[in-house]
Amino acid sequence: MKKTVSFFTIIVLMIFNQIQAQNKCYIYLTFDDGPLNGSENINDIILKEKVKISVFMVGEHVIKNKQMDTYAKYYEENPYIDEYNHSFTHANNHYEAFYNDVQKSVNDIVYNQSLLKLPYKIVRLPGRNMWRLNGKSKNDVSNGIQTADQLVKLGYKVVGWDVEWQHHENDGTPIQSVDEMYKWVQNLCNSGNTFTKNNVVMLIHDEMFQKSWEESELKQLIILLRSNPNYVFEQMRFYPQ
Repeated sequence: MKKTVSFFTIIVLMIFNQIQAQNKCYIYLTFDDGPLNGSENINDIILKEKVKISVFMVGEHVIKNKQMDTYAKYYEENPYIDEYNHSFTHANNHYEAFYNDVQKSVNDIVYNQSLLKLPYKIVRLPGRNMWRLNGKSKNDVSNGIQTADQLVKLGYKVVGWDVEWQHHENDGTPIQSVDEMYKWVQNLCNSGNTFTKNNVVMLIHDEMFQKSWEESELKQLIILLRSNPNYVFEQMRFYPQ
């Protein structure tokens, strides 16, 4: 005898699925400034843990050092890693001058896109936490606004971040502990205090993972985040538009 599902049961299941979807929080682990020493460890961990991540690449690092070029190829071949644009020169770390010359900064980013053959027109501006997505925008400072706006006209999506795992400038070692970062993500997921609700973009830097114990910290964070069934790892091209 064929069993039938009642209309009431279907409605209950639909409501349950909607509640489950609302409870999901999407986590974007994004790594800036690579390839650098540390990129090889990130690549190894991601291959082992099979977690989606996003890396924002600096072209000058790739072409000026054979070892960095090798690390870039690791990223290209890793099925769990998406590569995006972080400019060619990283503004030579002189951000104000870089953005004061709007055409120069735009050309630098467009050149990087072509040089690295990046498949997605998604960019994070060096030294700036700015967003331009689907008519929504956010600026951390005024210097760089014109560059972001011009890139949008060229078809780019400009993305920033919601939380940064900070590091010491002298040696790249992480400042916050794994537990601190996990709690920070929890708070953002629960509060909705992000650029887009239920989506948390974490900024991390490749240079933070040059030693084995630092490498294990990244692994520990991934394991902690994965232990929460409501957290989903995703890449920036899938960020809500």
